[in-house]
Amino acid sequence: MIRLSHLIATVFLLPLFAAMSAEPPADHSNTVARWPAERARCRPVPLADVRIGGFLGKRIDQNLPSLMAGLHTSIPRGFEARGAGKDLPPETRRLAADSDLCKWLEGACYVYARTGDEKLRAEIDRITGLILQCQQPDGFINTLVPPYERFDSRVNHDLYIAGHFFEAAVAHHRATGRDDLLSAACRWADYLIDQYRKKNPYYDTVGTREHPEYELGFLRLGREALRPEYVEFAATLARMSQVGPTVADIHAGGGKLHAVRTGYLLAGMADLYLETGRPDMTEHLPALWRELVDTRMYVTGAIGSHGERISDEPFDLSPSAAENKDRHLGETCACVSMIMFTWRMHAITGQSECFDVIERALYNHYLGAMSLDNLGNFYYNPLHVTGDIIGKTDHGHSPLCTRCRMPEIHSTTCCLPNSWRFFGALPEYVFSRDADGLFVNLYTSAEVKHTLPDGRTIHLAVETDYPWRETVRLRHVGSEPVEFALRLRVPGWCEQVAWSIEGEPAQTSPGGRYWTIRRLWQPGQTATLTLPMLPRVIVPDARIQAVAGTVVFARGPIIYCLEKEDVDFPVETARVAIEPTAAAKAIRAEWREELLEGVYVLHVPGETAAATAASDLKTSPPLVPAGPVRPIELMLVPFYARANRSNDSRWVVFIPNRPTGE
Repeated sequence: MIRLSHLIATVFLLPLFAAMSAEPPADHSNTVARWPAERARCRPVPLADVRIGGFLGKRIDQNLPSLMAGLHTSIPRGFEARGAGKDLPPETRRLAADSDLCKWLEGACYVYARTGDEKLRAEIDRITGLILQCQQPDGFINTLVPPYERFDSRVNHDLYIAGHFFEAAVAHHRATGRDDLLSAACRWADYLIDQYRKKNPYYDTVGTREHPEYELGFLRLGREALRPEYVEFAATLARMSQVGPTVADIHAGGGKLHAVRTGYLLAGMADLYLETGRPDMTEHLPALWRELVDTRMYVTGAIGSHGERISDEPFDLSPSAAENKDRHLGETCACVSMIMFTWRMHAITGQSECFDVIERALYNHYLGAMSLDNLGNFYYNPLHVTGDIIGKTDHGHSPLCTRCRMPEIHSTTCCLPNSWRFFGALPEYVFSRDADGLFVNLYTSAEVKHTLPDGRTIHLAVETDYPWRETVRLRHVGSEPVEFALRLRVPGWCEQVAWSIEGEPAQTSPGGRYWTIRRLWQPGQTATLTLPMLPRVIVPDARIQAVAGTVVFARGPIIYCLEKEDVDFPVETARVAIEPTAAAKAIRAEWREELLEGVYVLHVPGETAAATAASDLKTSPPLVPAGPVRPIELMLVPFYARANRSNDSRWVVFIPNRPTGE
């Protein structure tokens, strides 16, 4: 059965993209990631050169109404109050509150660069004016001073806030061409560097107490403003933190292995290497990335298993906070920072595995953090929410099992504004380029028109219903023949794919690599990639003791969970009896157009029994049911779509398995 959306994408794709948005600014260099070509194996195709549709395009487009809704929360009120000469209202006295509006502004500028939306531009101008109005003569900006003070050691976020402001100023300059915010950022940067040279004692503890992100801020500001001293200061700040050959060696500001700070620090170091070539910035990064992915990352791409911290120990990956009220896991911002680090590792290495990790985190953890309309979010993202949740919250929001929806915001509001800048930047993740051609990193309906350094223009249309359907068609829609290399990422979850050029024999490729098609592309010539979307079972690493004896279900890049809405018993009492190698035959995939905005569900043979005691319902799975067992067909839904149907959901990802024959 062909979906209507797929038919529309196939037949009307090009006219749709032509009408998607107003023309972006004329500058076709990157808005988000401006890495020099000297050390980047590949670089993103700029926002101005791409149009994104399909599954990812829908979420990207929802970022605009989400941004506008954000202006009706308390996020802008601190700057509004200061600009009007008023005291701060109580709701603005949040940790690093100024950084929230800076992230809003950065994301808004990316969206404006892509869409040219005039209502958004008017709000960008208004917010910019409020921030400029609050700048002190020496360059300092912070609405929370007073009641706090400059360089407040009780807060340790002065440089963090500055870093987010610098990134917003760069985005503003790239998107609008105006230099007023960039100049304000330079004045603030000069002040901070001057304080360092004057030996302000605050800098004595930056490496152990501040919140990394300032490395990226100073670096990007220096690159944009042509101020190399800012880049050098970014390296100076990065060296204040501790990075060694193993994850346990990292001390990234306050919290030591705080997941968000770790990701930002490593992303900043990777960017510093790309900018300067300094070997001390990249010496440990490949090994650290490998260890983080292999031993500290959840199956959904989440990172951080102890509150907001990464565990010192490998494979310490409990799926739930049930056994410890302080063990919340998978902060949304941690996912953003890890994706940012991984994106830069892709630029350095050009390896497809980097986008396997980004895809896993994006389609499962990150989209799962956001509501389907992008108007609500989770702060933490446990893989199991079961039993009694009375008194438990999602970073202050109650109940634990629902997303905080605007105009309400979390008491620390970093995660929602991070979604605005992440979704704004996401179009630059889809395609990369080098001197030889194009990399296709993420599959969604899209159009890209990019001119290579030697003048060759690649004009490619992608038609697909990924991640649901297995077919991806890529058509050269330029009017002239062009020779270039097309590198198609074959996802690591896919054992083997087939690809063909029309009129030529089909070929196959193993997963986990880029498949390169280098040829003279004729106008209208089409390549077809077929990615088998068979249901599969993932058996967790035996070293993850918390989920021993369980399995995870997946189809394509999508991880599934059992949700309360689809059963008449506690979800933690379910188990399955399945041989992982027989998953494709034992599991039935069904398209449900009416469910959760259209999803494939998985029907899995299983069984359940009542728990023997009420306390069992508070036990972290795996829970082996006792008492009479009844067979049942379990219907699993995508993890990203959970908690969108009620205010009292429960879910599990890891399901106890009793293999056939036991």
